Amino acid sequence: MMKAVVLRSFGEAGNLKMETVAMPRPGRGEVLLRVHACGVCYHDVINRRGNLPRTSVPAILGHEAAGEVIEVGPDTPGWKTGDRAATLQRMSCGECALCKIGRNSLCKTDNRFFGEELQGGYAQFMVAPVRGLGRVPASLPWNEAATVCCTTGTAVHTVRTRGRVRAGETVLITGASGGVGLSSVQLARLDGARVIAVTSSEAKVRALKEAGADEVIVSRGLDFASDVRKRTQGAGVDVAVEIVGSATFDQTLKAMAPGGRVVVVGNLESGMVQLNPGLVIVKELEILGAYATTQEELDEALRLTATGGVRQFVTDAVPLAEAAKAHFRLENREVAGRLVLVPPEA
Repeated sequence: MMKAVVLRSFGEAGNLKMETVAMPRPGRGEVLLRVHACGVCYHDVINRRGNLPRTSVPAILGHEAAGEVIEVGPDTPGWKTGDRAATLQRMSCGECALCKIGRNSLCKTDNRFFGEELQGGYAQFMVAPVRGLGRVPASLPWNEAATVCCTTGTAVHTVRTRGRVRAGETVLITGASGGVGLSSVQLARLDGARVIAVTSSEAKVRALKEAGADEVIVSRGLDFASDVRKRTQGAGVDVAVEIVGSATFDQTLKAMAPGGRVVVVGNLESGMVQLNPGLVIVKELEILGAYATTQEELDEALRLTATGGVRQFVTDAVPLAEAAKAHFRLENREVAGRLVLVPPEA
């Protein structure tokens, strides 16, 4: 038996309750992890409310888990007890046409998500298919390892794989003070770009400067395009990492240089936008989507964090039993940086 936080009915944060449940066992291609830390992501809040159609209750949430392999399932080469691992958000089959060309995050053959179809990390132990795991370097603390995929993994996919950011380019990042934003700022800077970060809060300027932003625009009304153009002597930016989505998309397009690439990775208000095709044509703009992270990108993100190239902003670690309180704090915007849950010693 093991302790886990179980959601028995969708709704408020108080529905997350610690229980004693059966210990899972690994099957073929799977390992059993002793969970050392599990990040709490806003995705978990949306899931808990019942807004993600693929989750059924009772459920154990959590897709940001890091832990140690304590049992290896049959026919699972390449893994052994004692290995350190962190979860991807979602699975991929590795065999379909999309997987074979490295577009694993678009796989439809196996697109299970931890905390949805797969048991998540709000528990002392969890079973994980090894195709959904990255390898955690020995020097990386568990609390940091747990948050890497959702923040730096997404940034690697967005800035490097999809955005193809090169040294000397200017990169605009909207919603820059969140987890993906802070990682994107650091990574773009590491790769030699000039970074202009946009935030709606004066209080977040310092963190963005410390992360490496060359310039920070505080724009409460999100009308930043003219400011961006001024700061680029009218040229505009080569790449935009669009984390806010519909609320800023129009301004972002106006801030682009000819031949610019807009990488859309977030859409906080899931609204619609009006698009002038003429602008896309005459500037030869590229509008690119970025979704999730591949195993190789997670391994690279973990390596970047372990070597200090990119740092995680884990500001709080709380006992697993306080999962409900953690959700409440996240919903009420009381958490700066990332929060992780720590299961009791088994």
